[in-house]
Amino acid sequence: MTHATAAPDDGYVFVYGTLKQGCRNHHWMRGTPCLGAARTVHHYALYLEQRIPFLFKHEARYPVSGELYQVDAGQLAHLDVLERHPEWYTRERIAVHAPDGTQVLAWAYFCPAPVGTLLAEGLYVESPD
Repeated sequence: MTHATAAPDDGYVFVYGTLKQGCRNHHWMRGTPCLGAARTVHHYALYLEQRIPFLFKHEARYPVSGELYQVDAGQLAHLDVLERHPEWYTRERIAVHAPDGTQVLAWAYFCPAPVGTLLAEGLYVESPD
């Protein structure tokens, strides 16, 4: 079994919603290296309200799929603006399966309570405008 390890500096961020490639807020990731598809090690719940996905940690439903990016403190501060951390979402480190199969610790943005409709699986797909 591979154990999750922290990356140097600020390491990684796991995105599961509108920040993913092809989604409407992906421009916030400009200049941030995408390492590829990733999946949470632990189970969470993913809700959707008005085309905004919300990750909820206190409901173990399924692993959540997303993308893993390498970030520094400046990029995290930039993302905190969009996610309104800590007023709206809260940023916490979680274990994720990296594209190479290892487990790493990555930042993820959680909502404090379920919002909207529970998705049937841990995959957000953005609908066209």
